[in-house]
Amino acid sequence: MSKTWKYLLMAALVVGLGMNVTSCKDDNDDNNNERTPEEIAQDPYEKESEAADALYRLVSQLSVCDSLPNNWKTATFEPKAGKVLDASQPRVRTIAVNNAAEAVARYNSLTGKDLPATTITDTYKVEGVGTLQLNVGSAGTIATIDVDVKQMPQLAQLRFVSVADMGENGHFWGEPYYSFGDVVMDEDSCYWICVRPAYSPDGKEDTHWMSFQVTADNIKTYTRKGCKEQKYPVDLGVNKEKMQYLAQLMAILANPDRYKTLATQKNGRYFGNTGLGGLQPEAMPVDSLVNQAKLWDQEKIWEKVMPVGFEKNEDGVQDFKDRFKRAMLFVYEKGSISGTNLNIKTVTYIDGVEFCVGDPTYAKVTVDMREIAFDVTNSYSTKGTVGDKTYPLPDAFVVRYKSGYQLSSNWLFSPSATEPIPGVKTVHRFNDEKTQLIDLGSYTREQARPKMIMAKDGKFYKNEAACKANNTAPVALVFYVGNDADDSDKYRGLAISYAKKEKIQWDLCNFNYYICFKNTTEDPTTWDKQKDGISRTKQLYDDEHDHPAAEAAWDFKVEGFNPAEYGFSRWFLPTAGQAIMAVKGIGGYAKYHTVNGNWDCSIDQRLDEQLADVGINTFDLNFNFWTSTEKNMDRAVYFWYSGDAYNFEFIATLKKAELDVRPFIAF
Repeated sequence: MSKTWKYLLMAALVVGLGMNVTSCKDDNDDNNNERTPEEIAQDPYEKESEAADALYRLVSQLSVCDSLPNNWKTATFEPKAGKVLDASQPRVRTIAVNNAAEAVARYNSLTGKDLPATTITDTYKVEGVGTLQLNVGSAGTIATIDVDVKQMPQLAQLRFVSVADMGENGHFWGEPYYSFGDVVMDEDSCYWICVRPAYSPDGKEDTHWMSFQVTADNIKTYTRKGCKEQKYPVDLGVNKEKMQYLAQLMAILANPDRYKTLATQKNGRYFGNTGLGGLQPEAMPVDSLVNQAKLWDQEKIWEKVMPVGFEKNEDGVQDFKDRFKRAMLFVYEKGSISGTNLNIKTVTYIDGVEFCVGDPTYAKVTVDMREIAFDVTNSYSTKGTVGDKTYPLPDAFVVRYKSGYQLSSNWLFSPSATEPIPGVKTVHRFNDEKTQLIDLGSYTREQARPKMIMAKDGKFYKNEAACKANNTAPVALVFYVGNDADDSDKYRGLAISYAKKEKIQWDLCNFNYYICFKNTTEDPTTWDKQKDGISRTKQLYDDEHDHPAAEAAWDFKVEGFNPAEYGFSRWFLPTAGQAIMAVKGIGGYAKYHTVNGNWDCSIDQRLDEQLADVGINTFDLNFNFWTSTEKNMDRAVYFWYSGDAYNFEFIATLKKAELDVRPFIAF
């Protein structure tokens, strides 16, 4: 269905919606069909209904209005359609269209008329509402609609111009909705990549998008006697400047680590002295772009945006990414026929040390239609060689371009820089993910904080996604940071073994027999002073008696992780004092429970809620574990917490009990 017919269909729907406005006419008038048209036209109730329908049709499109108020005759509605480009003419609003036919279609949707696309001028008048005057081809515009509607005194004219004339400069408040590398899907199920978002400091209010996917509207089929059938691209939306943005962005997404290294060498700047998309370097920090690349991997965005010709699997994705690690060639303009030759312009960017900085290389690919069949639906081409001008070049991607205005399905409203584009589905948005993932970077031992994850590579991360993005896995969750983590002052924090059951064999940590500790008597009021879990566990391990809990902690191992390599302690059985410190470190507070001589640690917020903001998904919150603290000869202290509770408890229970060993590690 053509866009013009879509507009006409929408206009009919709008008229139908307008008929839902309640009329003041008496519902019991059964003689309506017997009256003449002249009589109906003079009926004040019919006139009022017509005026209400007409006004609703206008304000539902030009303002923000779901229904007319009871006082609609005297009410006023603020115009929201289009944009005010000239502050000295606030009653003139500008709207971007592709051509005159589209402007006429929008006039039809406002008036309920069905004028042909070739209409030059028309007047629409409704008593009690006002007048619209259409003029196609007015000076400096594609068309204008002069507006004289008493309920919209702030609107005098709608100016329809091309997207290029609309301009992309302006000013807005707030954070732009889209970032570099965000992806949306249009009504044709095609994916579009944001190659230049809005950016207020540079006065850029529109967004710019590119797609590697084509539709039937972008394909022209050509057959000629003696020639093979050609399917070549048309109406791709040429924009050479934005093509370079795409080349730069794809190079970064395919080479995030190399890009970060280069940006560091360049004092944090993008590609020489310019910013991606022609914006200031602050438009999206280097780390954010690198994180965006990692999110593309994590959320399988590469697989979604690929053109046809690649397998939808890991090898296909890698092949697609590899294209942007070397020479990149894009088919970007419509083809043309000359005799028996099909000519298609291409643009090539060489991935050098500056990530595609500088001018692109332009070339014209000539296809001999008698020998070769070009099919744009196979928009990734592997035929021919770079030096062969008679074949489609390798690594050639057909690329479409649209501005945010063009991508929008809302005919009259200009997309807001701080809101989603109407009519598209968000597939991936960095601003959504960054609050959820927080940070995909790594931290050193000195930078570690409670709720961070200690990973196999000896570094610390803010969430599980960050571990995955850096090709490592969690081993422990930091619960406490402080130089008093143990009695030796050697370590600065404590972490609890991570419950990743496919890596940690919990069956080794359950005991159903008598557990012997030191058989000493310890005052419960001193439990919080004990910070010697490492030495206690070693002492129990070296003891000639059998101490299975201490032995399990001391012998605990995580495959692929050697704590000593990073200056961490070995795994150990914590004292009650160290476990209490962990509770305090994660946000709770500890107090001595005098009724039963046990420690009770209350927290204001459940542990699962406290950890939700850092993406902790597989840490087992329902756990009990032994400590290396004893109350007397028969009883040792264990830690108890239920994931949905607000209290931790340290209880002196019989050593002859079945409880887990949850090893600690000091770093």
